[in-house]
Amino acid sequence: MTIHSLNLKTKLGYASAEIGITAVQLFTQIYLLKYYTETIGLIPSLAGIALAISVVWDAVSDPLMGSISDRTKSKMGRRRPYILFGGIFLSLSILLLFSPPEITSQLGKFLYLLTTYLLVNTAMTIISVPHIALGGELSFERNERTSIFGWRLFFSNIGMLVGMIIPAAILQSLGDETSKENIISSRIGASEIVSGVIVFTSVLTFLVTKGKDNILSKEEGQPSFFVSLYSVFKNKVFLILLVAFVVAGIGRTFNTAIALYYYQYRLGLKESDVILNIMLPFFLILICSIPFWVWMAKRFGKKIPAFSGIFLLGLLTIIAYPLFPYGEIRPPLLVAFLGGIFGGSILIMDSILTDVVDYDELKTGQKREGLYFGFWKMGIKFSQAFGIALSGFLLDLIGFDANLFIQSEEVGFSLAMIFGPGVGFFFIIGSLIFLFLFPLTDDKHKRIQRVLLKRRKK
Repeated sequence: MTIHSLNLKTKLGYASAEIGITAVQLFTQIYLLKYYTETIGLIPSLAGIALAISVVWDAVSDPLMGSISDRTKSKMGRRRPYILFGGIFLSLSILLLFSPPEITSQLGKFLYLLTTYLLVNTAMTIISVPHIALGGELSFERNERTSIFGWRLFFSNIGMLVGMIIPAAILQSLGDETSKENIISSRIGASEIVSGVIVFTSVLTFLVTKGKDNILSKEEGQPSFFVSLYSVFKNKVFLILLVAFVVAGIGRTFNTAIALYYYQYRLGLKESDVILNIMLPFFLILICSIPFWVWMAKRFGKKIPAFSGIFLLGLLTIIAYPLFPYGEIRPPLLVAFLGGIFGGSILIMDSILTDVVDYDELKTGQKREGLYFGFWKMGIKFSQAFGIALSGFLLDLIGFDANLFIQSEEVGFSLAMIFGPGVGFFFIIGSLIFLFLFPLTDDKHKRIQRVLLKRRKK
Protein backbone atom coordinates (compact mmCIF):
# COMPACT_ATOMS: atom_id res chain seq x y z
CA MET A 1 0.00 0.00 0.00
CA THR A 2 1.39 3.39 -1.00
CA ILE A 3 1.00 6.76 0.66
CA HIS A 4 2.25 8.84 -2.28
CA SER A 5 0.07 9.74 -5.24
CA LEU A 6 -0.52 7.09 -7.89
CA ASN A 7 0.18 7.93 -11.50
CA LEU A 8 -2.72 8.24 -13.91
CA LYS A 9 -1.73 5.11 -15.82
CA THR A 10 -2.18 2.95 -12.73
CA LYS A 11 -5.54 4.50 -11.87
CA LEU A 12 -6.87 4.04 -15.39
CA GLY A 13 -5.46 0.54 -15.72
CA TYR A 14 -6.93 -0.55 -12.41
CA ALA A 15 -10.35 0.97 -13.11
CA SER A 16 -10.65 -0.37 -16.68
CA ALA A 17 -11.79 -3.83 -15.52
CA GLU A 18 -14.94 -2.17 -14.23
CA ILE A 19 -16.09 -1.70 -17.85
CA GLY A 20 -16.54 -5.44 -18.36
CA ILE A 21 -17.84 -6.10 -14.85
CA THR A 22 -20.50 -3.40 -15.02
CA ALA A 23 -21.42 -4.18 -18.63
CA VAL A 24 -22.47 -7.66 -17.50
CA GLN A 25 -24.33 -6.30 -14.49
CA LEU A 26 -26.37 -3.78 -16.45
CA PHE A 27 -26.90 -6.10 -19.41
CA THR A 28 -28.49 -8.66 -17.10
CA GLN A 29 -30.32 -6.19 -14.84
CA ILE A 30 -32.03 -4.35 -17.70
CA TYR A 31 -32.62 -7.10 -20.25
CA LEU A 32 -32.53 -10.52 -18.60
CA LEU A 33 -35.90 -10.56 -16.79
CA LYS A 34 -37.76 -9.11 -19.79
CA TYR A 35 -35.90 -11.42 -22.21
CA TYR A 36 -36.80 -14.62 -20.37
CA THR A 37 -40.40 -13.60 -19.61
CA GLU A 38 -41.44 -12.13 -22.96
CA THR A 39 -39.15 -13.87 -25.49
CA ILE A 40 -38.21 -17.22 -23.92
CA GLY A 41 -41.66 -17.57 -22.33
CA LEU A 42 -40.85 -18.16 -18.65
CA ILE A 43 -43.55 -16.87 -16.30
CA PRO A 44 -42.38 -13.77 -14.33
CA SER A 45 -42.61 -15.29 -10.85
CA LEU A 46 -40.41 -18.28 -11.81
CA ALA A 47 -37.95 -15.98 -13.56
CA GLY A 48 -37.78 -13.80 -10.46
CA ILE A 49 -37.13 -16.83 -8.24
CA ALA A 50 -34.34 -18.11 -10.52
CA LEU A 51 -32.65 -14.73 -10.63
CA ALA A 52 -33.02 -14.21 -6.90
CA ILE A 53 -31.52 -17.62 -6.01
CA SER A 54 -28.55 -16.94 -8.26
CA VAL A 55 -27.93 -13.51 -6.82
CA VAL A 56 -28.26 -14.80 -3.23
CA TRP A 57 -25.59 -17.42 -3.99
CA ASP A 58 -23.44 -14.66 -5.44
CA ALA A 59 -23.95 -12.60 -2.30
CA VAL A 60 -23.11 -15.43 0.11
CA SER A 61 -19.94 -16.29 -1.80
CA ASP A 62 -18.63 -12.69 -1.82
CA PRO A 63 -17.22 -12.60 1.76
CA LEU A 64 -15.66 -16.03 1.22
CA MET A 65 -14.00 -14.81 -1.97
CA GLY A 66 -12.77 -11.71 -0.16
CA SER A 67 -11.27 -13.84 2.59
CA ILE A 68 -9.65 -16.17 0.06
CA SER A 69 -8.01 -13.27 -1.76
CA ASP A 70 -6.86 -11.78 1.58
CA ARG A 71 -5.02 -15.04 2.28
CA THR A 72 -3.67 -15.69 -1.21
CA LYS A 73 0.11 -15.78 -1.50
CA SER A 74 1.37 -15.89 -5.06
CA LYS A 75 4.01 -14.20 -7.16
CA MET A 76 1.21 -12.42 -9.03
CA GLY A 77 -0.20 -10.93 -5.82
CA ARG A 78 -3.32 -11.43 -3.72
CA ARG A 79 -5.93 -9.99 -6.10
CA ARG A 80 -4.57 -10.00 -9.66
CA PRO A 81 -4.84 -13.75 -10.43
CA TYR A 82 -8.57 -13.70 -9.72
CA ILE A 83 -9.10 -10.62 -11.89
CA LEU A 84 -7.51 -12.43 -14.84
CA PHE A 85 -9.08 -15.88 -14.53
CA GLY A 86 -12.41 -14.57 -13.24
CA GLY A 87 -12.67 -12.37 -16.33
CA ILE A 88 -12.21 -15.32 -18.65
CA PHE A 89 -14.79 -17.39 -16.73
CA LEU A 90 -17.28 -14.51 -16.80
CA SER A 91 -16.88 -14.00 -20.54
CA LEU A 92 -17.80 -17.64 -21.23
CA SER A 93 -20.74 -17.80 -18.82
CA ILE A 94 -22.45 -14.66 -20.19
CA LEU A 95 -22.50 -16.30 -23.64
CA LEU A 96 -24.39 -19.30 -22.24
CA LEU A 97 -26.89 -17.15 -20.35
CA PHE A 98 -28.25 -15.39 -23.43
CA SER A 99 -28.12 -18.40 -25.77
CA PRO A 100 -30.70 -20.84 -24.35
CA PRO A 101 -31.61 -23.87 -26.48
CA GLU A 102 -35.19 -24.61 -27.52
CA ILE A 103 -36.96 -25.66 -24.30
CA THR A 104 -40.72 -26.20 -24.13
CA SER A 105 -41.42 -26.81 -20.44
CA GLN A 106 -41.52 -24.11 -17.78
CA LEU A 107 -39.36 -26.29 -15.52
CA GLY A 108 -36.71 -26.68 -18.20
CA LYS A 109 -36.59 -22.94 -18.87
CA PHE A 110 -36.40 -22.25 -15.13
CA LEU A 111 -33.53 -24.70 -14.60
CA TYR A 112 -31.55 -23.39 -17.57
CA LEU A 113 -31.87 -19.78 -16.38
CA LEU A 114 -30.99 -20.81 -12.81
CA THR A 115 -27.92 -22.82 -13.85
CA THR A 116 -26.43 -20.32 -16.27
CA TYR A 117 -27.09 -17.32 -14.05
CA LEU A 118 -25.43 -19.17 -11.16
CA LEU A 119 -22.36 -19.54 -13.39
CA VAL A 120 -22.44 -15.84 -14.28
CA ASN A 121 -22.70 -14.78 -10.65
CA THR A 122 -19.97 -17.16 -9.50
CA ALA A 123 -17.64 -15.73 -12.12
CA MET A 124 -18.69 -12.22 -11.13
CA THR A 125 -17.70 -12.92 -7.53
CA ILE A 126 -14.29 -14.26 -8.55
CA ILE A 127 -13.39 -11.12 -10.49
CA SER A 128 -15.29 -8.29 -8.81
CA VAL A 129 -14.49 -8.81 -5.12
CA PRO A 130 -10.67 -8.94 -5.53
CA HIS A 131 -10.89 -6.04 -7.98
CA ILE A 132 -12.71 -3.66 -5.66
CA ALA A 133 -10.49 -4.77 -2.74
CA LEU A 134 -7.39 -3.95 -4.79
CA GLY A 135 -8.73 -0.42 -5.28
CA GLY A 136 -9.07 -0.01 -1.53
CA GLU A 137 -5.41 -0.80 -0.88
CA LEU A 138 -3.72 0.99 -3.79
CA SER A 139 -3.34 4.12 -1.67
CA PHE A 140 -3.55 5.07 2.00
CA GLU A 141 -4.28 8.78 1.40
CA ARG A 142 -8.01 9.54 1.82
CA ASN A 143 -8.42 11.98 -1.08
CA GLU A 144 -6.38 9.74 -3.34
CA ARG A 145 -8.79 6.92 -2.54
CA THR A 146 -11.71 9.11 -3.57
CA SER A 147 -9.90 9.77 -6.86
CA ILE A 148 -9.30 6.03 -7.41
CA PHE A 149 -12.96 5.20 -6.85
CA GLY A 150 -13.93 8.18 -8.97
CA TRP A 151 -12.07 6.62 -11.91
CA ARG A 152 -13.62 3.28 -11.03
CA LEU A 153 -17.08 4.84 -11.23
CA PHE A 154 -16.13 6.57 -14.49
CA PHE A 155 -15.26 3.26 -16.14
CA SER A 156 -18.23 1.61 -14.46
CA ASN A 157 -20.48 4.04 -16.29
CA ILE A 158 -18.74 3.29 -19.56
CA GLY A 159 -19.56 -0.35 -18.82
CA MET A 160 -23.15 0.66 -18.17
CA LEU A 161 -23.26 2.31 -21.58
CA VAL A 162 -21.87 -0.85 -23.20
CA GLY A 163 -24.34 -3.15 -21.43
CA MET A 164 -27.24 -0.80 -22.07
CA ILE A 165 -26.73 0.54 -25.60
CA ILE A 166 -25.30 -2.42 -27.54
CA PRO A 167 -28.39 -4.71 -27.18
CA ALA A 168 -30.75 -1.88 -28.12
CA ALA A 169 -28.56 -0.70 -31.02
CA ILE A 170 -28.34 -4.20 -32.49
CA LEU A 171 -32.10 -4.70 -32.16
CA GLN A 172 -32.78 -1.35 -33.81
CA SER A 173 -30.45 -2.21 -36.71
CA LEU A 174 -32.37 -5.46 -37.36
CA GLY A 175 -35.60 -3.58 -38.08
CA ASP A 176 -38.72 -4.90 -36.37
CA GLU A 177 -38.11 -4.46 -32.62
CA THR A 178 -41.08 -6.66 -31.72
CA SER A 179 -39.86 -9.69 -33.70
CA LYS A 180 -38.90 -12.60 -31.44
CA GLU A 181 -36.16 -13.70 -33.85
CA ASN A 182 -34.66 -10.20 -33.91
CA ILE A 183 -34.74 -9.93 -30.12
CA ILE A 184 -32.94 -13.27 -29.75
CA SER A 185 -30.34 -12.31 -32.36
CA SER A 186 -29.72 -8.96 -30.69
CA ARG A 187 -29.23 -10.52 -27.25
CA ILE A 188 -26.85 -13.19 -28.53
CA GLY A 189 -24.87 -10.63 -30.53
CA ALA A 190 -24.68 -8.29 -27.56
CA SER A 191 -23.48 -11.11 -25.28
CA GLU A 192 -20.65 -11.84 -27.73
CA ILE A 193 -19.52 -8.22 -27.71
CA VAL A 194 -19.77 -7.93 -23.91
CA SER A 195 -17.81 -11.18 -23.59
CA GLY A 196 -14.96 -9.70 -25.62
CA VAL A 197 -14.98 -6.51 -23.56
CA ILE A 198 -14.68 -8.54 -20.34
CA VAL A 199 -11.61 -10.44 -21.53
CA PHE A 200 -9.85 -7.33 -22.84
CA THR A 201 -10.41 -5.18 -19.75
CA SER A 202 -9.57 -7.88 -17.20
CA VAL A 203 -6.30 -8.66 -18.98
CA LEU A 204 -5.48 -4.93 -19.16
CA THR A 205 -6.05 -4.46 -15.42
CA PHE A 206 -3.97 -7.55 -14.67
CA LEU A 207 -1.03 -6.19 -16.69
CA VAL A 208 -1.12 -2.56 -15.59
CA THR A 209 -1.38 -3.28 -11.85
CA LYS A 210 1.69 -5.52 -11.81
CA GLY A 211 3.72 -4.71 -8.70
CA LYS A 212 0.85 -2.80 -7.08
CA ASP A 213 -0.83 -5.85 -5.54
CA ASN A 214 0.32 -6.31 -1.95
CA ILE A 215 1.58 -9.76 -0.99
CA LEU A 216 1.31 -10.79 2.65
CA SER A 217 4.58 -11.38 4.43
CA LYS A 218 4.90 -14.49 6.57
CA GLU A 219 4.40 -12.53 9.77
CA GLU A 220 1.17 -10.99 8.46
CA GLY A 221 -0.95 -14.08 8.91
CA GLN A 222 -4.74 -13.81 8.88
CA PRO A 223 -7.12 -15.31 11.45
CA SER A 224 -9.51 -18.04 10.33
CA PHE A 225 -12.44 -17.12 8.11
CA PHE A 226 -15.02 -17.67 10.84
CA VAL A 227 -13.06 -15.60 13.36
CA SER A 228 -12.84 -12.81 10.78
CA LEU A 229 -16.54 -13.22 10.04
CA TYR A 230 -17.42 -12.78 13.69
CA SER A 231 -15.31 -9.64 14.02
CA VAL A 232 -16.98 -8.08 10.96
CA PHE A 233 -20.42 -8.58 12.49
CA LYS A 234 -19.17 -6.90 15.68
CA ASN A 235 -18.12 -3.81 13.67
CA LYS A 236 -21.19 -1.60 14.13
CA VAL A 237 -19.69 1.19 12.04
CA PHE A 238 -19.52 -1.12 9.04
CA LEU A 239 -22.94 -2.66 9.62
CA ILE A 240 -24.68 0.72 9.67
CA LEU A 241 -23.00 1.72 6.41
CA LEU A 242 -23.88 -1.64 4.87
CA VAL A 243 -27.54 -1.47 5.88
CA ALA A 244 -27.90 2.04 4.46
CA PHE A 245 -26.31 0.99 1.19
CA VAL A 246 -28.39 -2.20 0.91
CA VAL A 247 -31.65 -0.30 1.43
CA ALA A 248 -30.73 2.23 -1.25
CA GLY A 249 -29.54 -0.64 -3.45
CA ILE A 250 -33.00 -2.22 -3.42
CA GLY A 251 -34.33 0.97 -4.97
CA ARG A 252 -31.62 0.91 -7.61
CA THR A 253 -32.50 -2.70 -8.53
CA PHE A 254 -36.18 -1.83 -8.76
CA ASN A 255 -35.25 0.98 -11.10
CA THR A 256 -33.24 -1.15 -13.54
CA ALA A 257 -35.55 -4.21 -13.43
CA ILE A 258 -38.77 -2.29 -14.05
CA ALA A 259 -37.42 0.47 -16.33
CA LEU A 260 -38.24 -1.05 -19.74
CA TYR A 261 -41.65 -2.20 -18.55
CA TYR A 262 -42.46 1.30 -17.27
CA TYR A 263 -41.32 3.18 -20.34
CA GLN A 264 -42.99 0.80 -22.79
CA TYR A 265 -46.30 0.06 -21.07
CA ARG A 266 -46.82 3.31 -19.11
CA LEU A 267 -45.34 5.89 -21.51
CA GLY A 268 -45.63 4.00 -24.81
CA LEU A 269 -41.95 4.41 -25.78
CA LYS A 270 -39.93 1.96 -27.86
CA GLU A 271 -36.92 0.21 -26.33
CA SER A 272 -34.44 1.97 -28.61
CA ASP A 273 -35.95 5.38 -27.77
CA VAL A 274 -35.67 4.66 -24.05
CA ILE A 275 -32.08 3.43 -24.22
CA LEU A 276 -30.71 6.07 -26.58
CA ASN A 277 -32.76 9.12 -25.57
CA ILE A 278 -33.24 8.65 -21.82
CA MET A 279 -30.83 6.13 -20.29
CA LEU A 280 -27.84 7.15 -22.42
CA PRO A 281 -28.07 10.85 -21.42
CA PHE A 282 -28.54 9.77 -17.79
CA PHE A 283 -25.28 7.84 -17.71
CA LEU A 284 -23.39 10.48 -19.71
CA ILE A 285 -24.43 13.12 -17.18
CA LEU A 286 -23.52 10.76 -14.34
CA ILE A 287 -20.04 10.32 -15.82
CA CYS A 288 -19.64 14.09 -16.17
CA SER A 289 -20.74 14.60 -12.55
CA ILE A 290 -17.91 12.49 -11.08
CA PRO A 291 -15.32 15.32 -10.84
CA PHE A 292 -17.97 17.45 -9.11
CA TRP A 293 -18.57 14.83 -6.41
CA VAL A 294 -14.83 14.20 -5.95
CA TRP A 295 -14.45 17.96 -5.38
CA MET A 296 -17.43 18.01 -3.01
CA ALA A 297 -15.91 15.20 -0.92
CA LYS A 298 -12.60 17.05 -0.68
CA ARG A 299 -14.23 20.40 0.09
CA PHE A 300 -17.01 19.39 2.51
CA GLY A 301 -16.03 15.89 3.64
CA LYS A 302 -17.63 12.68 2.47
CA LYS A 303 -20.74 12.27 4.59
CA ILE A 304 -22.95 15.26 3.68
CA PRO A 305 -22.36 15.08 -0.11
CA ALA A 306 -23.07 11.32 -0.12
CA PHE A 307 -26.31 11.81 1.81
CA SER A 308 -27.44 14.78 -0.27
CA GLY A 309 -27.02 13.06 -3.62
CA ILE A 310 -28.92 9.89 -2.65
CA PHE A 311 -31.68 11.78 -0.80
CA LEU A 312 -32.30 14.19 -3.68
CA LEU A 313 -32.35 11.29 -6.15
CA GLY A 314 -35.06 9.60 -4.08
CA LEU A 315 -37.11 12.76 -3.77
CA LEU A 316 -36.91 13.39 -7.52
CA THR A 317 -37.96 9.81 -8.29
CA ILE A 318 -41.01 9.90 -6.01
CA ILE A 319 -42.34 13.16 -7.45
CA ALA A 320 -41.55 12.88 -11.15
CA TYR A 321 -42.25 9.43 -12.56
CA PRO A 322 -45.98 9.07 -11.76
CA LEU A 323 -46.64 12.44 -13.47
CA PHE A 324 -45.13 11.90 -16.93
CA PRO A 325 -47.62 12.14 -19.84
CA TYR A 326 -48.03 9.28 -22.31
CA GLY A 327 -45.80 9.37 -25.39
CA GLU A 328 -43.67 12.35 -24.27
CA ILE A 329 -39.91 11.87 -24.10
CA ARG A 330 -38.81 15.35 -22.98
CA PRO A 331 -40.03 15.21 -19.34
CA PRO A 332 -38.20 11.93 -18.54
CA LEU A 333 -35.13 13.29 -20.34
CA LEU A 334 -35.07 16.31 -18.03
CA VAL A 335 -35.39 14.09 -14.98
CA ALA A 336 -32.64 11.83 -16.35
CA PHE A 337 -30.37 14.90 -16.49
CA LEU A 338 -30.99 15.75 -12.84
CA GLY A 339 -30.88 12.10 -11.77
CA GLY A 340 -27.49 11.67 -13.43
CA ILE A 341 -26.09 14.54 -11.38
CA PHE A 342 -27.45 13.20 -8.09
CA GLY A 343 -26.50 9.59 -8.91
CA GLY A 344 -22.81 10.44 -9.22
CA SER A 345 -22.62 10.77 -5.43
CA ILE A 346 -22.58 6.97 -5.14
CA LEU A 347 -18.80 6.93 -5.69
CA ILE A 348 -18.33 8.47 -2.24
CA MET A 349 -19.85 5.41 -0.55
CA ASP A 350 -17.09 3.10 -1.83
CA SER A 351 -14.51 5.61 -0.64
CA ILE A 352 -16.14 5.73 2.80
CA LEU A 353 -15.86 1.94 3.01
CA THR A 354 -12.07 2.20 2.76
CA ASP A 355 -12.22 4.50 5.80
CA VAL A 356 -14.15 1.81 7.67
CA VAL A 357 -11.44 -0.71 6.74
CA ASP A 358 -8.91 1.64 8.37
CA TYR A 359 -11.09 1.69 11.48
CA ASP A 360 -11.05 -2.12 11.51
CA GLU A 361 -7.26 -2.17 11.16
CA LEU A 362 -7.00 0.19 14.12
CA LYS A 363 -9.10 -2.17 16.25
CA THR A 364 -7.70 -5.53 15.08
CA GLY A 365 -4.28 -4.85 13.57
CA GLN A 366 -5.34 -6.79 10.43
CA LYS A 367 -5.53 -5.62 6.81
CA ARG A 368 -8.75 -7.14 5.52
CA GLU A 369 -9.86 -5.14 2.51
CA GLY A 370 -10.94 -8.30 0.69
CA LEU A 371 -13.22 -9.49 3.48
CA TYR A 372 -14.90 -6.11 3.92
CA PHE A 373 -15.35 -5.47 0.22
CA GLY A 374 -16.66 -9.03 -0.03
CA PHE A 375 -19.35 -8.19 2.51
CA TRP A 376 -19.97 -4.94 0.67
CA LYS A 377 -20.55 -6.80 -2.58
CA MET A 378 -22.68 -9.30 -0.68
CA GLY A 379 -24.91 -6.46 0.50
CA ILE A 380 -25.27 -5.21 -3.07
CA LYS A 381 -26.21 -8.72 -4.25
CA PHE A 382 -28.79 -9.20 -1.49
CA SER A 383 -30.40 -5.92 -2.44
CA GLN A 384 -30.42 -7.07 -6.07
CA ALA A 385 -31.89 -10.47 -5.16
CA PHE A 386 -34.65 -8.89 -3.11
CA GLY A 387 -35.39 -6.27 -5.76
CA ILE A 388 -35.40 -8.75 -8.66
CA ALA A 389 -37.57 -11.31 -6.88
CA LEU A 390 -40.03 -8.64 -5.76
CA SER A 391 -40.13 -7.18 -9.28
CA GLY A 392 -41.13 -10.54 -10.74
CA PHE A 393 -43.85 -11.11 -8.14
CA LEU A 394 -45.16 -7.55 -8.47
CA LEU A 395 -45.50 -7.95 -12.24
CA ASP A 396 -47.71 -10.98 -11.63
CA LEU A 397 -49.55 -9.22 -8.81
CA ILE A 398 -50.51 -6.13 -10.84
CA GLY A 399 -51.82 -8.31 -13.67
CA PHE A 400 -49.05 -7.84 -16.22
CA ASP A 401 -49.60 -10.13 -19.23
CA ALA A 402 -46.48 -10.76 -21.32
CA ASN A 403 -48.65 -11.86 -24.26
CA LEU A 404 -50.27 -8.43 -24.57
CA PHE A 405 -48.48 -5.68 -26.50
CA ILE A 406 -50.68 -3.04 -24.81
CA GLN A 407 -51.40 -3.35 -21.09
CA SER A 408 -54.41 -1.94 -19.24
CA GLU A 409 -54.38 1.54 -17.68
CA GLU A 410 -54.39 -0.04 -14.23
CA VAL A 411 -51.21 -1.99 -15.00
CA GLY A 412 -49.58 1.17 -16.39
CA PHE A 413 -50.46 3.15 -13.25
CA SER A 414 -49.13 0.35 -11.03
CA LEU A 415 -45.84 0.35 -12.96
CA ALA A 416 -45.58 4.11 -12.43
CA MET A 417 -46.08 3.73 -8.67
CA ILE A 418 -43.42 1.00 -8.48
CA PHE A 419 -40.97 2.92 -10.64
CA GLY A 420 -41.58 6.24 -8.87
CA PRO A 421 -42.52 6.15 -5.15
CA GLY A 422 -41.51 2.49 -4.85
CA VAL A 423 -37.95 3.20 -5.98
CA GLY A 424 -37.62 6.59 -4.31
CA PHE A 425 -38.77 5.28 -0.92
CA PHE A 426 -35.72 3.03 -0.66
CA PHE A 427 -33.32 5.81 -1.73
CA ILE A 428 -34.65 8.17 0.93
CA ILE A 429 -34.71 5.62 3.76
CA GLY A 430 -31.17 4.47 2.95
CA SER A 431 -29.88 8.05 2.92
CA LEU A 432 -31.54 8.86 6.26
CA ILE A 433 -30.07 5.75 7.93
CA PHE A 434 -26.64 6.84 6.72
CA LEU A 435 -27.06 10.46 7.83
CA PHE A 436 -28.34 9.87 11.36
CA LEU A 437 -26.71 6.57 12.36
CA PHE A 438 -23.29 6.38 10.66
CA PRO A 439 -20.79 7.57 13.32
CA LEU A 440 -17.44 7.78 11.46
CA THR A 441 -16.82 11.45 10.67
CA ASP A 442 -13.99 12.83 8.53
CA ASP A 443 -12.19 14.19 11.61
CA LYS A 444 -12.34 10.80 13.33
CA HIS A 445 -10.95 9.08 10.25
CA LYS A 446 -8.06 11.53 9.98
CA ARG A 447 -7.13 10.74 13.60
CA ILE A 448 -7.31 7.01 12.82
CA GLN A 449 -4.95 7.43 9.88
CA ARG A 450 -2.43 9.33 11.98
CA VAL A 451 -2.35 6.46 14.50
CA LEU A 452 -1.96 3.86 11.73
CA LEU A 453 0.90 5.81 10.16
CA LYS A 454 2.73 5.88 13.49
CA ARG A 455 2.26 2.11 13.83
CA ARG A 456 3.68 1.42 10.39
CA LYS A 457 6.77 3.56 11.01
CA LYS A 458 7.72 1.45 14.06
